[in-house]
Amino acid sequence: MLSLAGYNFYLYTHNTDMRMGINSLSGIVRNIMNQDPLNRGVIYLFFNGRRTQVKMLVFEGDGHALYHKRLAQGTFGTPVYDQTTRSVTLDKKDVMLILEGVEIRYRKRYGRKNQT
Repeated sequence: MLSLAGYNFYLYTHNTDMRMGINSLSGIVRNIMNQDPLNRGVIYLFFNGRRTQVKMLVFEGDGHALYHKRLAQGTFGTPVYDQTTRSVTLDKKDVMLILEGVEIRYRKRYGRKNQT
């Protein structure tokens, strides 16, 4: 799997047709998300309507790579976002949780009890 260290993440908040390839997704990044698809160190995430598939578009310096994951069962969790925006900035932890099937909108961090 792609190493996620050192990347910034942007989530396209609308449903995406998973038949789209690098050129179509780059068009969304440039024309709708107002980002440059040639930015190094950025991964753009796109989900289908049922949240069973995700595509990740990344520019690796010498060209684009497109990663596609389809779940055998269940759905990907999605972050809470404002409907008026078209993209959401995520951190590495959120992306890892999404890819592993954790619903991050309900994620809570609990403190540890002191072990004495």
